[in-house]
Amino acid sequence: MKPKRQQWSNKLQFVLACVGYSVGLGSVWRFPYLCYKSGGGVFLIPYLIIMIICGVPMLYMELAVGQFTGRGPIGALGQLCPLFKGTGVASVVISFLMSTYYSVIIAYGIFYFFTSFKVDQPWMDCNNTWNTNSCWIPSRSGFNMSRPLNSQSPAEEFYNVKVLKVSHGIEDFGYLRSELVACLLCAWVLVYFAIWKSIKSSAKVRYFTATLPFLLIIILMAKSLTLEGANEGMRYFFRPNWKMLGDAKVWINACAQTFNSMGISFGSMICFASYNKYNNNILHDTIAVSFVNAITSLLVGIFAFATIGNIAFEQNDKIEEVIADGPGLIFVVFPQAMAKMPAAQFWSVLFFFMLLCLALNSQFAIVEVVVTSIQDGFPVWIKKKLMCHEVLVFIICIVSFFCGLPNLTNVR
Repeated sequence: MKPKRQQWSNKLQFVLACVGYSVGLGSVWRFPYLCYKSGGGVFLIPYLIIMIICGVPMLYMELAVGQFTGRGPIGALGQLCPLFKGTGVASVVISFLMSTYYSVIIAYGIFYFFTSFKVDQPWMDCNNTWNTNSCWIPSRSGFNMSRPLNSQSPAEEFYNVKVLKVSHGIEDFGYLRSELVACLLCAWVLVYFAIWKSIKSSAKVRYFTATLPFLLIIILMAKSLTLEGANEGMRYFFRPNWKMLGDAKVWINACAQTFNSMGISFGSMICFASYNKYNNNILHDTIAVSFVNAITSLLVGIFAFATIGNIAFEQNDKIEEVIADGPGLIFVVFPQAMAKMPAAQFWSVLFFFMLLCLALNSQFAIVEVVVTSIQDGFPVWIKKKLMCHEVLVFIICIVSFFCGLPNLTNVR
């Protein structure tokens, strides 16, 4: 018997939820890095092949399972086969652990977002109190001069020294950063009030957070193409190294990016589909989500490599020396490029607001998996002890907040 639950008001809400979850920070920081690591534009070939033969069918399967059973990942997989229940439990545990770290990335984004409103961007020069003697900018040593050894850009020092205050080693645990703790609390407050009424509240929020980033990506991409050195980045991105197609690691990277970018195997798609009407046509939804995901990856790749090309031009470095993986790309490379643009304050605010929207969309989905699974597993106990859905969401957000605090110490 299906549990009683809310349903999406219309198909658009469901599609926006799936698109918002799949197009997250992984598309901004992981896709460009894997392109560089896998031979540039040639990476698009295995990525699209694996998306078509593996990603799309698996997405369709997850949506079908969730819609048919009307349950979260634990209940849905357990109903298909009791042995699969452990797989559902594993996906929920992974989602919970991911939410505690993902919220820390959102906290960094909030910190950068508010800092961007300063007229003088703190990652533009080396005149700040936290800067060291290793701080270097191209204009200080003459135009087009190669970067000195062991030097750091202002953006790197802002991220490592000011924001993270990285300690000397794992034995130096350090202390909690009060500014980041406040940003982390702010992140969880946003998450709570977005999902406290389940899809009734989160669907309304996604009308804004799931649509605006695409407009901002197009605007930022168009602007990045006008920067000096952008053509070198584009040449690197669209000039394939065909020999890399024979490397198994390229195909492994494409497979990993497909699963990451489409959000499959994490339980969120099953969770979203469980709120559908039983006779909803999920084939159209699968095609729409996959198409938007592929187009977004391409646009973000153009934006990223145009920006990286500009940084390489400014520092007289190779593309390979500039690109970074993970947070280093969005909190070091991109801010450095924004600072070079006219009206740097405007572009920085726009960029970090886009990041917050992308990150929050994914976080909403990750937390909803945990909430839905617990509610499906213990409906009577929750109704008797916690009285309402809002209290359950509050408890999960509080626990996740405290689990994320160790990530805000000086150890990195």
